[in-house]
Amino acid sequence: MCTIFKSHKLWDMVENGYEQPVKKEEGEALTAAQKLALEENVAKDPKALGLIQGAVSDDIFPRIALKELAKEAWEILQQEFRGD
Repeated sequence: MCTIFKSHKLWDMVENGYEQPVKKEEGEALTAAQKLALEENVAKDPKALGLIQGAVSDDIFPRIALKELAKEAWEILQQEFRGD
């Protein structure tokens, strides 16, 4: 699965997830770079999650079905099949 994610340039998203930019003060707008990064992450994460969901068997799918982030689903699979 790692190869699939790397071929789609999604491995970093699966392995590390992403953090939303934090505004320093109330009402402060995100910079253009922060907005661009956020838009890219918001688009990449569902792609990665969809690849994970599509790759697992029907028996395993219920374990990750309610996860909203690729990193969360990946961590469940890692714990189950590799151990902590």
